Amino acid sequence: MKNIENTEYLIHSAAALFPPMSDEEFAELKADIEKNGQQMPILVYRNKIVDGRQRLRACQELGIEPVYKDVGKLDVPTQAFIVSQNLHRRHLNSGQRSLIAARLSNTKKGANQHTAEAVSQKQAAEACKVSADSVQRAAKVLESGHEGLIQTVESGKLDVSNAAALVSLSRDELDEMVKRSAKEMIARGKKEREEARNELRQRKVEQIEKTRKNSQPFDHGVGPFNVIYADPPWDYIPEVQLGYPTMKFDAICDLLRGSKTVSLDAVLFLWVPASLIAEGLKVIEAWGFRYITHAIWHKGESGMGSYFRMTHEVLMFATRGSTVIPEVPTEARPGSVFTYKRGMHSQKPEELYGVIERMYPELPKIELFRRGVSRDGWYSWGNEVQHGPAVPLGQQIVDAMAVEPVAGELAEMAEAGDAVNDLEQQAA
Repeated sequence: MKNIENTEYLIHSAAALFPPMSDEEFAELKADIEKNGQQMPILVYRNKIVDGRQRLRACQELGIEPVYKDVGKLDVPTQAFIVSQNLHRRHLNSGQRSLIAARLSNTKKGANQHTAEAVSQKQAAEACKVSADSVQRAAKVLESGHEGLIQTVESGKLDVSNAAALVSLSRDELDEMVKRSAKEMIARGKKEREEARNELRQRKVEQIEKTRKNSQPFDHGVGPFNVIYADPPWDYIPEVQLGYPTMKFDAICDLLRGSKTVSLDAVLFLWVPASLIAEGLKVIEAWGFRYITHAIWHKGESGMGSYFRMTHEVLMFATRGSTVIPEVPTEARPGSVFTYKRGMHSQKPEELYGVIERMYPELPKIELFRRGVSRDGWYSWGNEVQHGPAVPLGQQIVDAMAVEPVAGELAEMAEAGDAVNDLEQQAA
């Protein structure tokens, strides 16, 4: 950094992300500068003030010539730099930091970054030391456009979760609510959240039962198939939290026990939660296979966990029969760790189909517990198999749930998805 001549500078828009100092805080700052002088320079980047607008104001009121310093080249987005300069000096609660992060972010959660100045919700959340979900709730509060509600969070009167829940109220109700005590606002926010959760839960139950009605007995007359790919709906988390019907362990074992659908010479790719390895081995045995090895899907982001914060799932590989199954070509042998981005809950990477097809291009394949439209060249079975034009799995799930939006539903759906991921980690 280098000192620069005193001149008139515009204040960078991101510098206004932080709430103004209280009258008491500003009075203390002003008194300190009057007594000791301006100890910290006002930082400037590309002719805009990025840090020190309160020091500038104090100097102006005191008639003191401000001291500026150019920060030079930045290795991070300007907004992130401004946050880093201010966050540790301000006593802000999580709701206030969430509002700052929501204003800071200029792209949606998980979106690709196309410019150096682009800041995603995830990046903003990390910079402000809050969760991405808190940023989404804060964004919901900001999008409401109700200044009174925004002010309740900005002033520290109300937490961002309850404020987001109150967005579902009418304008008149909100006008009245923000005049009430923090205790009353929190109570109403909790009531709105509980009602939204109950309604979402009921819709999930209805969707689960609708899916369950699609269940058909497995047709053991199809096949035989040499490649079996299965992602069983393991019964280890409550159905209403998963959002789909599960299957008892014994029923999974019995599904292909002695079935002629499976060729005498076959390979099996079986998805197994990390906490159910023992059960997975028993399923392999029940289906007449012998465990050989396994691969790991590294999903990137980690969740909660009782022992480890799990970031992976296990794909077991097993075989049966003789040497009739052709050897996998050297160039088609994948590494044992797949790094693919996590999709919708329980959705497995689409890239795995290509991996299996390259390993065994000429063999007939069946997928058990398929979601969506069958893949070309594969036979599919499951209560979520669809017939018709291919639709992305994420959209299928959204379409299945989308009837009429309920109050606070999107935020609650996000919370529910995270809760399921956390339960999976804890189960591990």
